[in-house]
Amino acid sequence: MTDTLQFSRIAYYCTALLDPHSIALVRGSERPNLLYMVGGRSRGAGRARTIATRRGTVTARLINLVHRRSQQQLTLLVVCMALFFNVLNGTMVNIALPAIGRDFGIEPARLGWIATGYLLVFGVAVPFYGRLADRFGARRLFVIGLCIYSFSSLACAIAPSYSFLLAGRIAQACGAASIAGLGMAIISGVYPPERRGTALGYVSATVGSGAAVGPIVGGTITGLLNWHAMFLLSALSGLIVPIAMRVLPPSERRPGEGIDLLGGVLLGLGVGGALLASTEGARGDITAPVVLGAATVSLVSFVLLVLRQRLTTSPFVPRELLQNSQFIALVIVSFCAMTANVATFVSLPLLLNRDYNLAEVQIGFVLLPNALAVATLGPVAGRLVDRIGGRLPLRVGLVVILVAQVAFSSIGVGNAVWFVSLLAGVQGVGFALMNSPIATMVSLVAGRDRQSSGLSMNSMAFFLGGGFGTAMLTAILTLRASATSAINPLYGRDAIPYSDAFLVFTVPLLLALALSLRLPSGEQQFEERRSEAAATPARATAR
Repeated sequence: MTDTLQFSRIAYYCTALLDPHSIALVRGSERPNLLYMVGGRSRGAGRARTIATRRGTVTARLINLVHRRSQQQLTLLVVCMALFFNVLNGTMVNIALPAIGRDFGIEPARLGWIATGYLLVFGVAVPFYGRLADRFGARRLFVIGLCIYSFSSLACAIAPSYSFLLAGRIAQACGAASIAGLGMAIISGVYPPERRGTALGYVSATVGSGAAVGPIVGGTITGLLNWHAMFLLSALSGLIVPIAMRVLPPSERRPGEGIDLLGGVLLGLGVGGALLASTEGARGDITAPVVLGAATVSLVSFVLLVLRQRLTTSPFVPRELLQNSQFIALVIVSFCAMTANVATFVSLPLLLNRDYNLAEVQIGFVLLPNALAVATLGPVAGRLVDRIGGRLPLRVGLVVILVAQVAFSSIGVGNAVWFVSLLAGVQGVGFALMNSPIATMVSLVAGRDRQSSGLSMNSMAFFLGGGFGTAMLTAILTLRASATSAINPLYGRDAIPYSDAFLVFTVPLLLALALSLRLPSGEQQFEERRSEAAATPARATAR
């Protein structure tokens, strides 16, 4: 009996140590009555049996807690590994494009489709995966997408021709979209609301790490070996598949819910047309027929999608999301923030290559502080979201990015390389403080039943914002190429078009700051957490 009571005491306090929130579940009548212990013996056989029963209850809760935490951590590890390969491949391919063009002897216009085709399919597929996950569950689609990504990476590695490589890249985008679109949804489904911000912070850190080492790894592999080896590295993601099948938890399925395929096609045409117009326009001719045609298709498709949303009983984009003003505000904030961040992601490599004469690997090292800041501060921002809510860290992040943009426009571009690298790091700090709060708040305001759709729509807004920002950047650099004075009166160097671009990109940041006023406060976010936590046991009981 002494061993029983001592184990009961240890189990109780271990539970309190591992999970302070769950200790409330074993307080009161379930807590071991240690006051009846004298010299390691209980007073009365009845009380001894009661204590032994309660010891079993506490021990079971402790075992369940440890198992749940282990599954959460393993799930986070699997998703982060898949995302790392995804981001790493995207940044490596951009570095290897010149080498691919030399091997196949193709002109830059056709070579650009290696990246453009990938972006188009990726942007269209992300919302489809989210909507399908609402119906069939995220786990199965995530594993299927990971398999497609791995096999298509292997196909790209052995590609004997440009056409074969392009087909492989399109298939690769189909798989990668499930990883990016459903990874956060899986994490949000596994982690409770009070710890979700920290988990999504690690996801953000993974993305930053992949972006940090991608240009360096891609340049090194391409220089020492060839671009085929780069795709072989991405094919290693297939090793994650058996682990994912064993570790990822089963997802809820809603077999009775229909999917509006026509609405999905219209959304795909709208997103694809917008991305095609922006990427083709980014090559310098925004009045080209392909740009105007793609923009027209995109506009008409979005108009028809709005009509379709009103007429059908089960629209492709759930009505709960479109009627949620906080969700709409978050999606627009994501779009505006990514539109502004493209000034760093796209314009700085151009500037460093043309004006500073730096090679690709050197540019990767200059921009390394930006990615390292995202990788380091992502978990920190996630913990802040769990403690104080997401609105304040989001606002601080947007302000930091705004300060970095103004500094780039005023004194940064054309300055010493170390100063450019420093400002890039400052902007990375702002992006880290912004990214995790947005994802966490989207998962909460969308509701548990629509997390997959909500997070995938948010990811789509990120990519659309990047495409729109690229088109804006190209237009500004083209229109201001022969300017003799900068719009910013504080700028006095020679890189006038880049200074103007950074200044213009402060406008979407100001819009995002204004919209952040509509986002839930910390207390509202905590109330949403409690509502989701209360709904979860009810669903489990119903099943």
